[in-house]
This record gives sequence, C-alpha cells and structure tokens, in this order.
Amino acid sequence: MMSEADTLLVLDGPALLARWSARGTRHVLTPVPRGEFWRDQSGTAHFAALPGARYVLTLSASDVRPPAFAGLWPGVTLSVEAANRLGVLLAPGTNAWTAERDIVAGSVQAHDSDGAAHPVTEVAGRAVSIAPHDRPVCVSLRPRLLMMVRDWSAGLEEWDGLHPWRLVLEEV
Repeated sequence: MMSEADTLLVLDGPALLARWSARGTRHVLTPVPRGEFWRDQSGTAHFAALPGARYVLTLSASDVRPPAFAGLWPGVTLSVEAANRLGVLLAPGTNAWTAERDIVAGSVQAHDSDGAAHPVTEVAGRAVSIAPHDRPVCVSLRPRLLMMVRDWSAGLEEWDGLHPWRLVLEEV
C-alpha cells in the first residue's frame, strides 16, 4: 500500500506515486452513465436507468518527479482510497445511513446546515450513525473503490522541469 504525505490519495497495488510526483493532484470523480436519455413525441426528457452506479476517477498533476507508470497498463486493478468526499443529506429524524461502498477508516464527518460539526456516533462497516438532530445534516466520507486502469499519460515540460501526468481509473 502506498500513501504519501503529498496527497490523501492511497493506491493499493503497484507503487505508482513517488514522493514529489503527486503534490496538488486534481481529483475528478464522475458517475459512469448507466442508461440512456431519450425524448418522447412531446419532447419530454426521460432516462432509462440501469442498476449499478459506478464512477470514473481522473487524477492529474504536474510535479518535479514523474509517477512510476512504466508497468501500469489498461486493465490493471487497483484499490483506491479516494481523496474525494461523497456526501448525503440526512433529513431531521434520520440518524443512520448505509454507504454503497466501503469507507476509508476515520474519514466520516457530519455537519449541520450552518457548517457546525455534528457528532458521528458509530461507523460499523458501511453503516454510519449520527446523533439525533432537528435540522438536515450532511454526512460525508472518503470511499474505497476497486478500480481498473483505463488510460494514463505522462509528459515533460522541459524548461520548467515538471512532469505533468494523468491517470484515468474506472470502477470495477
């Protein structure tokens, strides 16, 4: 498992991010379209959804050392502790929620509509419990995702001495 002080991102698999290769990494988490948009005769939009929501994670940075991508090919599977946070808004009286994905240990946070911290009382597996509340509370967490390499690129900005890179991962 690899984790650097330069980023919250953790990739469990081949060691990819050497020190000084991932500072200021841009993390973009995007849902994979699982269905089709269409319009009926009246022009009203519809969406025929398929079950099983998945994500694409696009990582990019430019730092003084390149990442170790030489042995990384499309199709390689990695366990990713994303730096991105996913959140859900719990209505008053709803004190529990079950996440769809595994949760990075210690990453669950809750806050009320004013931004004040709200107590998280228990995290057991994917189940999260919070203290009772009479206003909406946002619960957020960092997900652990099983992902497959879809694409990567690595470059060089010779005069600046930087190594820009991009890694695209898709949830299995």
